[in-house]
Amino acid sequence: MKRPLSLAFASMLTVAACNGTTGDQLITFTAYAAGAPAASQPFTTYDTSGKPAYSVTLTRASMYLGAVYLDESPPSTGFDTPVCITPDVYAGQVPGGLEVNLLSATPQPFTTPGNGSADTAQSWDLWLTHGDVNATANLGVHIVDLQGVATRLSDRKPFSFAAIVTINGVVSGPGARLEPSSTPGLPGQYPICKQRILALALSPGLPLFEGGRLDVTVDPRRWLITSNIDYATGLERWDSEDCQADTNANATYETTQTCAKDADCDAGFVCNTGDGNCIAEFCIPDTNYPADTTVSAAPDFFSAIQGGGAAAYSVSFTKGAP
Repeated sequence: MKRPLSLAFASMLTVAACNGTTGDQLITFTAYAAGAPAASQPFTTYDTSGKPAYSVTLTRASMYLGAVYLDESPPSTGFDTPVCITPDVYAGQVPGGLEVNLLSATPQPFTTPGNGSADTAQSWDLWLTHGDVNATANLGVHIVDLQGVATRLSDRKPFSFAAIVTINGVVSGPGARLEPSSTPGLPGQYPICKQRILALALSPGLPLFEGGRLDVTVDPRRWLITSNIDYATGLERWDSEDCQADTNANATYETTQTCAKDADCDAGFVCNTGDGNCIAEFCIPDTNYPADTTVSAAPDFFSAIQGGGAAAYSVSFTKGAP
């Protein structure tokens, strides 16, 4: 599906090729994405005082990447305004989506190849959407599906958890991520597209060339390390109103293990006797505005996805195919 920026980008490339303001050569390249090495291995999270609190192991982690754009300007240029499609010159684009298994470090190909010009990118944008980046709804696409077990270090008690992340331009219901305006008369001060685009710096710059290969790496561990979730007190049970807000949420929460009682499930998971499948006991609600306002994990987790920076998201451009 065409993105608005794709059309603008194509026009800029045509003009640039004619007037010489960017590289003289238009290029194509392959594009892949993968999880970080060892993302499936246990890692430590910390409490707010910096003390080790939980050992976490992810059993499922996927992310939908809607598109990648490589910008010749730093990420701050124009992105601090209520406009998502900036007038910057884009050196490259991968306008097709991909759902990435983040527990695999094996490169997974995007649905479309990349194209651009032989220039140097100074920043890059990662689009977390399917379809129009400005649409209120995100067409039901899960941007993140996560499942795992957090073992409390103080007593080795396991807490199973799961999360769904969608990004919709509302303030209630599944995927509610719209930030209300803080200025009367400016209802569009914080458009939903701002929540769906990660603007990331590149230092040093990333030179692009014909026949190269773009690799995007996402490390889901950083989301949980930086969000400081207390898995014993900061989550909701899987059968709560917030956890069940998404249609068929249990498809993310459940494992492939069947059960008749809790004892039949792996440590930390419980039995959903309604369908006889083991399920994560807790969830990170898919909203910035949970009905249970004491649950801080929901907005904190989404903020960690948005603010993960270079620790969570990296990109490289090299020669040759995998």
